[in-house]
Amino acid sequence: MTLANPWFLFLIIPFGLLYFFWKEKKYIGYSSLYHVKELHGFRKVIAGLFKPVFFCAVFFLILALTYPQSAYHKEKISLKGREILLCIDTSFSTTGTAIETIKEVVAAFIKKRSNDIIGLSIFGTDAALITMPTMETELLEKSLERVHSSQMGYQTSIGEGIFTSITALFEKEMGSRFTFTELRNSINKQYLDDYAVSFVKEMKKRDLLKNKLIILFTDGIYNIGISPDRPLRLLQRMGIKAYVVAVKASDVYGIDPDIAAQHIQELQEAIESTGGKYYHADNFEEVAKFYDEIDRIEKDEIVVENVFKKKDLYIFPIIAGLFFLLTTVFIENFWIRIP
Repeated sequence: MTLANPWFLFLIIPFGLLYFFWKEKKYIGYSSLYHVKELHGFRKVIAGLFKPVFFCAVFFLILALTYPQSAYHKEKISLKGREILLCIDTSFSTTGTAIETIKEVVAAFIKKRSNDIIGLSIFGTDAALITMPTMETELLEKSLERVHSSQMGYQTSIGEGIFTSITALFEKEMGSRFTFTELRNSINKQYLDDYAVSFVKEMKKRDLLKNKLIILFTDGIYNIGISPDRPLRLLQRMGIKAYVVAVKASDVYGIDPDIAAQHIQELQEAIESTGGKYYHADNFEEVAKFYDEIDRIEKDEIVVENVFKKKDLYIFPIIAGLFFLLTTVFIENFWIRIP
């Protein structure tokens, strides 16, 4: 325990001196009180406690003035919500109407999520995180305004975008034990290797897999980077859902139409394997269903921040001081007078 205002303890000195020099009042007897019995036995003992009880009240009230506090302790600031990473396709194939549709849907989505923590990532040829998961809606909206097509290159690496979003959800917890490069290499194989499995087990052991999800805004056509089914396979193992809000690609996307259709089909199947769904942004009813689907996902406690703070303890000496003060009032005005 520490005292924020320790100098108030000096007030004990004058009251301590008063304790030793305080003389009991001597009352003049009257003939009319001749037959009143003097206090004796237990009642006399209680009456004799008046002075020490009074000074206990003074002591605890002075102690309250010193503002006692506990030592520093960790306290978590949390809320009930979801942690969501919005992953936006900025490749050349989203030029024009596609990127505007994406930004419109994302902006509306952000405004509806007052109790959720949201982050933004973008991808094209490369992928990047532009806003760590946050509750600051204004920051998210400003970040979204700066998003435009071909921002990260002309090609489309959906797999890299999803992987970047995964690492953004767990960046604080990865520490030095897990690195982005090794985790990426461990999922880009026919099966998840031991490194990726260890990552999943560690995050599960720390109870970090609840109510996290990734939402992908894309035309569904990819032509570079790791295949989307690789990071989505990791999400499936972690029990984290992924969703796609698909837009219609521009006329120029640099890939054979049949291959493009195949990629869209494969992405849809991989998304659904996580428990998520594939929606079409050009269909108002489907977008409405998308909003409703996210709303139905159960909220859970999310630790926003861990802070170290002291706990105020002055209420305890105040309670003790008031108790002793009321006891002195009782002894002085009631106990002594009880016949």
